[in-house]
Amino acid sequence: MHKQASCLYALTGLIAVLTGTPQLQATELSEDDFLQDLPVVLSATRLVQDKRDAPVATTVIDREMIDASGFTEIADLLRYVPGFVVNYDSGHVQAASYHMLNNNLARRMQVLVDGRSVYIPSLLGVQWISLGISIEDIERIEVIRGPNAASYGSNSLLGVISIITRHASQDKGVMAKINAGENNLAEGFLRLGGGSENLDVKVTAAYRQDAGFVERYDSYQVRKLNARADYQADLNDRLTFYATFNDAKVQEDNVFSRDIPNHPANILSRTFQMDWTRSLSANEDLKFQYYRQCYGKQNRYQHAGTPLFIDQGRHSERDDFEFQHTLSPLDNLNMVWGAGLRTDQVFSEYYLGRTPARTNRSYRLFGSLAWNITASTLLNAGVMLEKYQITTGTELSPMLSLNHYLTNTDTIRVSASTAIRSPGLIEEYTDVRVGGNTIAYDAGKLAPERILAYEVGYLGRFPHYRASLDLKLYHEYIRNLISLAAADAAGNLPYHFANQDNAETQGLEATFSFKPNHKLRLEFSYAHAHIQASDVRNTTQYTNSSPNDSFSLQIIQRFIQGYQGSLNVFYHSEMKQLATEDMRSANTRINLRIGKTFKLAGNKTDVSFTVQNLLNEFETTRLKNVARRRIYLSLKLEFR
Repeated sequence: MHKQASCLYALTGLIAVLTGTPQLQATELSEDDFLQDLPVVLSATRLVQDKRDAPVATTVIDREMIDASGFTEIADLLRYVPGFVVNYDSGHVQAASYHMLNNNLARRMQVLVDGRSVYIPSLLGVQWISLGISIEDIERIEVIRGPNAASYGSNSLLGVISIITRHASQDKGVMAKINAGENNLAEGFLRLGGGSENLDVKVTAAYRQDAGFVERYDSYQVRKLNARADYQADLNDRLTFYATFNDAKVQEDNVFSRDIPNHPANILSRTFQMDWTRSLSANEDLKFQYYRQCYGKQNRYQHAGTPLFIDQGRHSERDDFEFQHTLSPLDNLNMVWGAGLRTDQVFSEYYLGRTPARTNRSYRLFGSLAWNITASTLLNAGVMLEKYQITTGTELSPMLSLNHYLTNTDTIRVSASTAIRSPGLIEEYTDVRVGGNTIAYDAGKLAPERILAYEVGYLGRFPHYRASLDLKLYHEYIRNLISLAAADAAGNLPYHFANQDNAETQGLEATFSFKPNHKLRLEFSYAHAHIQASDVRNTTQYTNSSPNDSFSLQIIQRFIQGYQGSLNVFYHSEMKQLATEDMRSANTRINLRIGKTFKLAGNKTDVSFTVQNLLNEFETTRLKNVARRRIYLSLKLEFR
């Protein structure tokens, strides 16, 4: 506790010094000062907007923040987002969620990679090691902090994470990078890029291995291959092709049941995506997108103490087609509308009790508009209409927001929105039997989970200080949360999925950005959250699934002769860990990174030294995920 307190005092002093930097010498604001705009947001409404025009609070993690983070896992980058919690279920299963972290899959978050949903139907969520991309492939991450089903449909219950990869034209030539460090960490990246006047192509191969946590059987090796091609067919037509291949060999254990022995598993996933955009005019576009996602996991073991073999293998396929039309019918009105068709198939004899696949076909129709009612008032409105094969009725998810510009630099926002999460195939049709005994069964139709959210926000820019402040107050009502229900109050078998929990969340979030010059940058975020939930089953633990208080701090400093340094600090108060009965104590984690950029034989070279969890703070819980200090070195070479 003394170590944490002294660390927090030191950080508080550092923030006070930095934020107390005197006003810039110029007494009159230049055009550059006023044009120091907040980031452009691409994902909030499917319209290109300045951040102050977005209908809900949005966090942008850009390439500079990614490079300075010292992280090697994509999910860890979400620690910079206020209200987000990142945890680990095992060495290769990262868990990240907004406001509620009660399981190891982001099943109440819509996660997109270049507009493609990476939700895996057979898992009921997102598996971060199966994305097929690495941190090196990412240009930026936009996080919509709040319900956004009006734009992206079911699973956008709590928010949307939109990962945008780098355009092929940005990565011409050859790039090679290696990371090597403690705990058997070894990573390698090789990227080849080139093209012609109208065509840019790049291919990236990556490998990673990690020993996982010391007391767990959870090491893994993953091989990734992805490709992207950007083709400008003519002045009006643009085609983009994406493909990923991901092969992971993982170790699986179960710290809660001795009946499940340590055993290996294999995960194979692949995706293909094609986007065609046709420009009808300077303000009007048509876009067609198709993607196919295939996922398979081989997971077979012998039930402890018996001759019985359990095969928990599962396979899923998703085909999705979407049409989108963006237009500006009036000078003060921007609109987008579109429709989509999706087919999910899940194969799993263990979870579904049958060999043929279960299928869920869904249809969606959506529309959004941004209307400048006056020069100082913007109305955002949107709605999503969805129909799912496995549920009854048609779901409507509206959103309404009013943004008012008090001055050129100060904006207030008031918004209300609703969203749903439709039940997954395994939730709706679960049928698990082991040795003739029923473990879980289908208890009938499930209702979608629903949320009603209100938000009041303030976004301010302070050009004299080259700083900005983003504040958000929110209140959310969540109903019909789906979780496993036991046969009786004692928690005995068999189980079934049921709508049995409700929750109410409210809190405050803040982000402060400070860039006094081109050498120094500070990003600070803070969140206070309070959750009240019914918690029908002790295992859900919604009430304590998020810390009451958390913050992140990133300081990036550029020095002379190509040296750079970054300090990254993350804190959260106590919370329950991934729906277990373990209360995680308050924790402070510090990452430190020092790097240098220079020319080697005329080619750009980056060398860096990173220390993760500098204070070596750890928590011992039933999951035994003891994350000790780790040091690793990185070398990156670029040949143009």
